[in-house]
Amino acid sequence: MKSIRRRMLLWFLLGLGVLWLVGGIGVFFSNRARLLANTETELLSLLRQVRVNQMGGFRGGRGGSGYGGGGMTESGDFGPDVYWQVWPQDGGSSTRSVNLSADLPRFDPDHGQSLIQSVMLGEGIHAMVAGAQFGMGRSGAFGDGYPGGRGMQVSVAKDLAGVHRTLLNVFLGIVVTGLVVGGLAVLWVIFIVRDGLRPLRRITDEVVAIDTGSLSGRFEDDDLPDELRPIVSQLNQLMARLEKSFTRERRFSSDLAHEMRTPVTELRLMAESAVKWPDEGGREAWDAVLESVDRMELVVQAMLQLAGLEQGIQDRPRESLALRPLVKDVWAAYETRAIARRLTLRLDLEPDVTVLGDPVLWCHLLGNLLGNAADYADEGSEVLVSTEPGTTGKGLVVCVANAAARLEAEDVDHLFDRFWRGDTARSGSSHCGLGLPLARACGEAMGWRLQASFRPGDGWLEMRIKPGDKLGE
Repeated sequence: MKSIRRRMLLWFLLGLGVLWLVGGIGVFFSNRARLLANTETELLSLLRQVRVNQMGGFRGGRGGSGYGGGGMTESGDFGPDVYWQVWPQDGGSSTRSVNLSADLPRFDPDHGQSLIQSVMLGEGIHAMVAGAQFGMGRSGAFGDGYPGGRGMQVSVAKDLAGVHRTLLNVFLGIVVTGLVVGGLAVLWVIFIVRDGLRPLRRITDEVVAIDTGSLSGRFEDDDLPDELRPIVSQLNQLMARLEKSFTRERRFSSDLAHEMRTPVTELRLMAESAVKWPDEGGREAWDAVLESVDRMELVVQAMLQLAGLEQGIQDRPRESLALRPLVKDVWAAYETRAIARRLTLRLDLEPDVTVLGDPVLWCHLLGNLLGNAADYADEGSEVLVSTEPGTTGKGLVVCVANAAARLEAEDVDHLFDRFWRGDTARSGSSHCGLGLPLARACGEAMGWRLQASFRPGDGWLEMRIKPGDKLGE
């Protein structure tokens, strides 16, 4: 059951049913105990009345079984639902009420004690019987006011039909009251649940209305319950991330189309020229074609590398790499360009400094940083590679810094944007604006974080490679 409304209603009905059952059982049995106790009290009172009546009959000498007629014998004396029977202790015949068709149970308790039990009388009558013994018995010297000291045993029964009718009415009252109150409670709970879930329905409607063109909207939480505010806060944060992601992807698609349009246009123009003038162009035309193809190939390869790194489709080996020789090997690929721009490399590294990661990704990472430095650092300056202790006490921070007077402080926020180029700092066909995003992706794939900072005072750009939280995992 996935519906909150149905689930709450089911649990409420189960709880209400248990409370109603327990309460109903308690009410029923408490009333039953009270009615039976009243019946027992009434029977004990009837025993005394029958005894008194029989004593009056003995003393008055009205016929009967040798005891003066046995006293009261009409059923109307105690009502149609009361039955009684008296046995003399001298062994004579018993006297009983006219509405009694069969003998009542005869008790033989100790003197002065009474017994009470439930029995089935003739014709299916369920009754409660009480018995008692009065007098000294057959051989008694005196008989508690009876002539000759004779005693008697008395049994009195009362039909329990009235008690059963009362209990049935109690049972029906419990059932009817439970159904009525339960039905009203269900209606009330449905109203409460519907009112309580109204904010959820509103949020659902707002979520359904979201599309790629409305990611800038946010969920209002002014009149929401406190329980839903954290959910709405997380939804708003998710919306912000989605908006940022979609904006970045739109910009990326636009930049990619713009980046590929130039070499494609160049190829088209050269192809059209070759068709119109097949005998012209020669080697220079084919060199231009090859340059455009190289540029497109550079973009495609960089995009494939970024996609593979961001999806994490490969498990990368982790090795302990000596940093100093690694930097020298990577710098050797750019040394010709560095010499042409009178750049020098300065290493502020201990000989035994090592870093953890994949050697191929480290070559890509340092290659992009040192390649950018070789192409865009101020002429005649130096490129510094150094290390410093990590701020969290885990590992070292590798820093690649160079003078970048043409860079502005606000440009730092865009350095890792795909296809971004500064107005003058980045130009030429050897760079497609994917180097730094690719470098950051290489670092993240190994558990490192790449961050950029600019020092306006001396115009130096610093690229810091910091150990990430998952580097040691």
